[in-house]
Amino acid sequence: MSAREIGVLLAMCLVWGFHFVVIKLAVGELPPMLYAAVRMTLVAVVMAPFLRWRADQMPAVLSAGVCLGALNYALMFTGLKYATASAAAIAMELHVPFATILSVIFLKDRVGWRRILGISLAFLGVAVIALGENGDGAPGSNIPLGVALVAGGAFSESVGAILVKKSTGFKPFELLAWFAVVGAVGLWLMTFLFETGQGAAFAASDKWLIAGAILYSAIGASVFGHSAYYWLLQRLPVSVVAPSVLLTMMIAVFFGVVLLGDPFGLRMIVGGLMVLAGVGVVILRNTKKKDIKLPIHEPGTVS
Repeated sequence: MSAREIGVLLAMCLVWGFHFVVIKLAVGELPPMLYAAVRMTLVAVVMAPFLRWRADQMPAVLSAGVCLGALNYALMFTGLKYATASAAAIAMELHVPFATILSVIFLKDRVGWRRILGISLAFLGVAVIALGENGDGAPGSNIPLGVALVAGGAFSESVGAILVKKSTGFKPFELLAWFAVVGAVGLWLMTFLFETGQGAAFAASDKWLIAGAILYSAIGASVFGHSAYYWLLQRLPVSVVAPSVLLTMMIAVFFGVVLLGDPFGLRMIVGGLMVLAGVGVVILRNTKKKDIKLPIHEPGTVS
């Protein structure tokens, strides 16, 4: 890797890692699905020039959009309301073992004992964290519930990744544009169905914090993050770029502990190391076997 490539990769991981802190602060001000709907609407506006209609592939694209643009964010953002940013960042890495399991079931991929061990280790690590103390001392916190919701978001991402394999005629940013549109529609529908008090929450919120969070999510995490991700994939082997999800996770945990005061005791350390090792094994074996389908959004966070 050149110095420029290293710099871009580090900047990408820093932006995505810090995004967990941004989301955690934002969902403390607004209902999670409302915040997700607003930021996804902005992404849809920015990505609108990339929209392309290909009738024969739209069912798969729109279905993937439900998973990758709406359900995953509804679950993950709500999970971040209850869990710490650090615990959520670790739990979100389950999208890698989930995707591997689904590829075996639906795409007939084969996995050896190393990947089975890595998948098991990752799930056990998240369980260690989720079954620890119920909360971080903050009002309304509930680590097990939050981690379970985030894991559900990771599963939704993995289902979407399988559906994306049927959309071979679309370029990455064309897919992202459709996911943003479908996500915006789905999230607005879900916030009106499942959340209340949106107007009062917005009136009482820190407007500067919300505006900054939305801009960071849409411009930083999505536009810059995706541009950097695909720029790197064009220049480097998948085996070099894919492990960036692990660095992103570690950065997210660091920021959560330092900036938000997330607890970082023995249980978090042991569980985090188990997930790091397990996901690392799965990624390295996937890239070695050349059968990995990389996410078409930032790994372990939001598009």
